[in-house]
Amino acid sequence: MDLPPKRRRRFGDLPLEILLTLLSAFLYALAFPSFLNDNGFPFLATFALIPMLYAVDRTRWGYAPLLGFLFGFSYLAIFNYWLSTFHPMAIFIAPILKGFELMLYFPLMKAAENLPKKGRALLQSCSYIAYIYVGQLGFLGYPYGNLSSAFATWLPLIQISSVFGSWAISLLMFIPQSYAADFLARRHTYGISLSSHLEETEGGIYVYLALFISTLVFGFHTISYWQMQKPNKVIKIATVQHNSDTWKGGYDQYLKNFLTMKQLTEESLAENPDMVMWSETAFVPSVAWHTAHPTDPKTSKLVQDFINFGKSLPCPLVTGNPEGVIKDPTMGTWDKNGNWNRIDYNSVILFADGKIYDTYRKQHLVPFTEYFPYQKQMPRFYQWLKNHDFHWWLPGKKSKIFSYDGLDFSTSICFEDIFGSISAKFVRQGSDLLLNLSNDSWSNAVSAEMQHMRLGTFRAIENRRAVVRSTNSGITCMITPWGQVIDPIKPFTCNYHVYEVPIYSQKSFGLTTYSKHDDWFARIIFIITCISLVFQFTKAASATYKKKQHAKTITSQESGKDMESLS
Repeated sequence: MDLPPKRRRRFGDLPLEILLTLLSAFLYALAFPSFLNDNGFPFLATFALIPMLYAVDRTRWGYAPLLGFLFGFSYLAIFNYWLSTFHPMAIFIAPILKGFELMLYFPLMKAAENLPKKGRALLQSCSYIAYIYVGQLGFLGYPYGNLSSAFATWLPLIQISSVFGSWAISLLMFIPQSYAADFLARRHTYGISLSSHLEETEGGIYVYLALFISTLVFGFHTISYWQMQKPNKVIKIATVQHNSDTWKGGYDQYLKNFLTMKQLTEESLAENPDMVMWSETAFVPSVAWHTAHPTDPKTSKLVQDFINFGKSLPCPLVTGNPEGVIKDPTMGTWDKNGNWNRIDYNSVILFADGKIYDTYRKQHLVPFTEYFPYQKQMPRFYQWLKNHDFHWWLPGKKSKIFSYDGLDFSTSICFEDIFGSISAKFVRQGSDLLLNLSNDSWSNAVSAEMQHMRLGTFRAIENRRAVVRSTNSGITCMITPWGQVIDPIKPFTCNYHVYEVPIYSQKSFGLTTYSKHDDWFARIIFIITCISLVFQFTKAASATYKKKQHAKTITSQESGKDMESLS
C-alpha cells in the first residue's frame, strides 16, 4: 500500500513522548510486586509497554537514547525501590546503570521502523529478547524485571519454559504490544486507519493467535500431566525461617540466631524430617576456619556448640555458612602486614555424620556488594566500596551436586536462582532436587521477597524439578515442577515448616529441553536479531549512498546543461 506523506512533527512532540515513556515505566513497574501491592498487577504487563514503544516508534532518532535512559532509570527505581535499604547509593547506581543500558538499546529497537510493515513488531520483539539475554551475562548480569517474570502466577502460560525458557513468554507477550504501538505510530505519522493496518498484517495476526492458543493448550495439558505423575519418592524437608538479618554481625547476634534456629529445628524434629534446611549465611562463624584456626576462644566455642548440635540431629543439616580458608599457605593466620591471611567464600555446607560432609561455593556473586573484579582498573572506586562496608567474597569455580543417602540435590545461593542456566547446569549434572538458600531480610519489603521467589517458579518449570526455598525472612516455600507455590511461611515471621517434597529422578523422567540446552532459544534470537540489524543498517547506508550519488549525477548533468546554454 502506498503511504500518504508524513505528517510534520510539532513542537510539543518530545514532551509528549517523555510523558508516555514515564507512564509506561510506572505501569510496567506496578505489574510486579511493588510498594502498592505485594502481589503486583500482572495484567498491566499485557499493555504497559505500549506507550513507551509508541513513543520510540514516533520519536526522532536523536531522542531515542534519552527515552531509553528515562524508561530504564524510572522503572527500575520504582520496581527496585527496596534497594534504598540495601545501601543508600544502590537506589541511584542500579537505575543509572539500567538507564545507560537502555540508552544503547532503544536506537536498536527503533531500527525496526525501517522494516516492511509485517516484520516491524517481530524484529522489535526479538531485539528485546536479545537485549534481556545480554543483560543477564557477565559481572553486571541482572535478570530482575524481565517481562516474563510478571506472569509467574499465570501457570498455563509459562509451562513452555521447560522447552524455551522464560524467553518465549517474554517474546509472546511483547509482540502484541509492539504491534499495537506500530499501529499507533503509523496512524500518527501517516493517518493509517485500523482496518487498513489489520488488513496489511492479517496473516501475522493469525499466526500469533495460533501460537498463543497452542501455548495455553500445552500449558493446561502439561500441568495436568505432572499432577498425575507419581514421583520416585517423597522426602520431608524441614525449613527454618529465623527472621533475623544475618548482616548484623557480632558474637551476641550470632549466638541469638543460632539459639533461635536450634529451637525451631528441635520443634520440627517431631515431624521426623529427612533433612533440615537453614538459610544463606544462617550460621555466620566459619566452621571450616574456626575448627582449623581457633584464634578466638569465644567464637570457637560457639562453632563447637553448632558442631555438637549437628551431631545430635537424626538427619543431615543444609545451611549457609561462610567458608574461610588460608590465602597464602606459606604463612600462618596473619600475613606480614598484620592482616588476616584469609579468603572467604559464600558457601553452603551439608553437615552430616558429625562433620562437614560437603561444601558448595557460590559461583555468581552480587555485583558491587559481594564481588568487584576491577580493583586494578578502578582502584579509587574499589576503595570507596570497601570504605562503605561492603564485604567481598571469592566466587566458586564449579557446580556441586550433593549426594547423600540416595538423594542427589543442588543448592543455589540467593541471587543465583534468578539465572536459569545455573539451575539447568545443576540438573544436567545429576540434581533431582533444587534447593535455594536466601537472605532477603535486609530489604524490609515483602514485595522484594516476592519478586525473588517468583523467579524460582521458572526454575522449577524449566527443569521439572521441585524447588524448596529456605530463607531467613521470606519467602520460604516449596514450588512444584509445574510452578505451584506450596504453603509459604508468612514473611518476616519466625517459624518452620516441614514440606513433603516429591523427587522426580533423571533416570525416570529424563531432562527437559531447557535442562539440556538452557538458553538456546535466547541465543538463536540474539543471532537472528544481530543479523537483521546489520542487514538493516547496511541497507540503509547503501540507500543513503545511492541517493547521494544520484544527487551528484543530477547536479553534474544540470551543470553541464548550464554550460551548454552559456556557450
